[in-house]
Amino acid sequence: MLTRSKLLLVTALIAATLTACGSDTAAAPAAGSGTPTSGGTLVLGENGDEPTCLDPHQLSTTNTTVVDRPIFDSLLWQDAEGTLKPWLASAWKVSDDGLTYTFTLREGVRFHDGSAWNAEALKLNLEHMRDPATKSPLAAAYIAPYKDSEVVDEHTLEVRLSSPYSAFLNVLAQSYLAMISPKQLEEDPKSVCEHPVGSGPFVFGTWTKGQSITYRKNPGYAWGPSGRDGPAYLDGLEIRFLPEDATRYNALLAEEVDVIDNTPPASVEDVKANPDLAFTSVDRPGHPFSVWLNTGRAPFGDQKVRQAITLAVDRQAIIDSVSFGQWKVATGFLTPSTPDHAQGGGIAHDPAKAATLLDEAGWTAKDKDGIRVKDGKRLTAVALDTGVNPQNTQILVQAQAAAAKAGIEIKIENVTATVSADRTAKGDFDLSVGIWTTNTADVLWIQYSSKNITTDERRGQNSTRLSDDRLDKLFEQARATTDAAERAAIYGRAQARLIDLAPAIPLYDRPSLVSAKTSVHGLTWDHAYGAVTFHDTWVS
Repeated sequence: MLTRSKLLLVTALIAATLTACGSDTAAAPAAGSGTPTSGGTLVLGENGDEPTCLDPHQLSTTNTTVVDRPIFDSLLWQDAEGTLKPWLASAWKVSDDGLTYTFTLREGVRFHDGSAWNAEALKLNLEHMRDPATKSPLAAAYIAPYKDSEVVDEHTLEVRLSSPYSAFLNVLAQSYLAMISPKQLEEDPKSVCEHPVGSGPFVFGTWTKGQSITYRKNPGYAWGPSGRDGPAYLDGLEIRFLPEDATRYNALLAEEVDVIDNTPPASVEDVKANPDLAFTSVDRPGHPFSVWLNTGRAPFGDQKVRQAITLAVDRQAIIDSVSFGQWKVATGFLTPSTPDHAQGGGIAHDPAKAATLLDEAGWTAKDKDGIRVKDGKRLTAVALDTGVNPQNTQILVQAQAAAAKAGIEIKIENVTATVSADRTAKGDFDLSVGIWTTNTADVLWIQYSSKNITTDERRGQNSTRLSDDRLDKLFEQARATTDAAERAAIYGRAQARLIDLAPAIPLYDRPSLVSAKTSVHGLTWDHAYGAVTFHDTWVS
């Protein structure tokens, strides 16, 4: 979560500020008072977006960070101001050319299986991230410039990149690049999915799929990043997967759970009014929640059709109806809390212009249903919906209605998460919805570089299948520069280009909405993602 430096010892170097935006911070569950007490098990209610694998290097859901962070530590830690700080790395140096990173590692750290944290362990993790056998859709992309590394001594590793990468330190603070036991990686790497072994404040317990994951305290933990090195106050932690919004909220009211993540937006004001509950929110950096458009085939292979549907959808109306005022409409392709976010003119709602663009694209006729027709074919697009998140479904339904007014037919297909992922990778879809949270503007390279279109050799994350030479050059320039101002300017041009290319409809900047009983204190945040963490949590 840093950016880069010269051959000087780095303590904090980041391009921009990530601000933790706390709503009603006086009532926030993280701000509990009194002397912390040890003991007890805290129960967190999560939505139904359950990971399929607990290997942090194999991103599977947006909840992977919340589920994995209790188990795993990262090389660096990002605080609320966006500053990168030591964690499993005690210090680091970066060469003037940005190609060599020398990490000095914290001593005395042990993984849950007793194996030692050292330079060899870091090297094994970096190799695991990029190993094709890991099938990492995220970690491999984040460390794509990684070339090799050399063990200098037990606690010093020299890492070499094939090209400068301005986001390298930033991403090493994310839970997706957290450190797995070297013993597990050497002896049984496939077991990480079902029984992960890390060095974090909690030890993995049991995973009852479709229901819950349990954790127990790591009594020897002494390397916390928040300024407190001791073990967790809690004896245990349980994360329950409660897909229905009402079920999750009612479980909090009934005291069946102590905390809920993904608080239903419709319930936020009720939580704030309840003296027995506390509420807080933190902005997530990265790419806004969006409707992705497949530019690799008709109808959205035509830029004018993409621009038209973007203008036809009343984003403000959709967000108002779904979020009850808890979400802000996105102004572009990065959230405001992301480094190098550019203030722009936003994206308009203009049905008249949308109609003109469709006419220009040749979709001038309409059938009896009001759907536009060209060469005897209806202007039809297929949207994939997993049904995991009720708000996602509502958004697709409302987008469907808005598109129909413009003469665009959207057919929503309900599929499993696995089918959705496979079809998206193959380009067998026209629309899908999602969000990509990360602490760097390099998310634009992840999502829209032509290098990240899935092939038979590599699974990339450019689900829109956008390929634009001008955009690719901007991304490479931004990744390579060591000048913060220059990088920000380049990313500004890239964001403007994306608004014109319209590979997606940016809908809203989604914060983490967390509610808790007032007896819960010390909830903290992984600011590289905007996710709640529990090392300092205690219950009165």
